[in-house]
Amino acid sequence: MRPIKKIEHQNQRGVSLPRARATRAGSVRIIGGQWRRTPLVVPDIDGLRPTGDRVRETLFNWIRHFFVDLEDRTVLDLFAGSGALGFEAASQGAHRVVMFEKSGQAVAALKASQKKLKADMIEIRSGDSLLLTERLQESFDLIFLDPPFSLNMHEKVLTRALRVLKAGGMIYMESPKEMDITFLESLGLEIVRESATGNVAYRLLARKED
Repeated sequence: MRPIKKIEHQNQRGVSLPRARATRAGSVRIIGGQWRRTPLVVPDIDGLRPTGDRVRETLFNWIRHFFVDLEDRTVLDLFAGSGALGFEAASQGAHRVVMFEKSGQAVAALKASQKKLKADMIEIRSGDSLLLTERLQESFDLIFLDPPFSLNMHEKVLTRALRVLKAGGMIYMESPKEMDITFLESLGLEIVRESATGNVAYRLLARKED
């Protein structure tokens, strides 16, 4: 297991969180599994950042290393957005995927993709991710966490996500590269895999006791 470390960048004006890259309406493609190459609609929503193909490929290679496969695994996507992560997990064999999304426009696109793919293993819930997580009565093997960077809410969301993470489960988190992540220590989390692209760092996390 790799120790937690702080990734930081300083300029003349000091450290600041980058704004999320705005994305215009378009599509991303599922990269593996039963729906490989299937496009997913990316709604024209300010700040929406679908996880790119290369990052998803790396992530799911990490996941296969620890889980072997996703069969019988349950997945929670806390800020679903375009659904790139959640649909990818379902395509690659996840038994159940629950997606949370606040934007009505994004929820409509997610439901349209779910209907097109006949993805019965996916459940889409509309609303605030923090409140929906607090109300959950089930736990998950894998949790995707990619909140809007501008809200600086990673620690708060992780705290709630840990309540519904199964023993031996893992959390995938995207964050600004220069964000101070030393709070992971106090939450009892360690980094088991990490990389970065552009101004975004992405990490796979696990409880220390697991």
